[in-house]
Amino acid sequence: MRTLTNTPLFGMFASYMEGPGLVPENLPAAYDDFADLLAGLPQDGDKIRQLRRLNYARLELSFMRQACSAMSEGRHVLYDVFINKTLSLLDAEIEMMKECLRHHADDVGMGMELRPQGCKRKSSLRWNGTDNDLIELVAALMAAGAVDCAEGKKLTIVDVIRVFEDAFNIKINALYTKRGKVFDRCTDSTPFIDSLRKSYIRMLDERLA
Repeated sequence: MRTLTNTPLFGMFASYMEGPGLVPENLPAAYDDFADLLAGLPQDGDKIRQLRRLNYARLELSFMRQACSAMSEGRHVLYDVFINKTLSLLDAEIEMMKECLRHHADDVGMGMELRPQGCKRKSSLRWNGTDNDLIELVAALMAAGAVDCAEGKKLTIVDVIRVFEDAFNIKINALYTKRGKVFDRCTDSTPFIDSLRKSYIRMLDERLA
């Protein structure tokens, strides 16, 4: 948890609060080292823990800034500048981590488990449509209320598409971009569903012939 606060930069900020022994000329190098530390944090680990670490560091630094702002003497403009720069850097990292969690929730254990644990049976089904066809189908099923979660949790289209990916042993790359394109159609908004209806009616006609 204290990985980010046990750094030379935070040590310099703590010394600033205490008053003596200021070395403002060392701030740029300490800041660069801190930025490198942030950039080097593992990206494939527990992202919730990483976000907690970032928020902890930001909270500690916010209290430092408040304490420094209340100092009646001994203020140093360069220290104030680098405290604000570090807060902005932490804010940017926190936002990136939150965005990563929003877009890859299923990869960090936040996605909904829509099938019993341990049920990893390999499917022999094959999807012959396009990625857009599958996205359109799932969106229609959700819009009709034909799909929901047995646990009563709120589903997103991405949750359901992930289940279909498992069922058909496929992976839709750039899912969010493709989903946006499907939803942004100006004309012919349901080409796949229209083709399904025609195919179904044709099948019925052939059975009744």
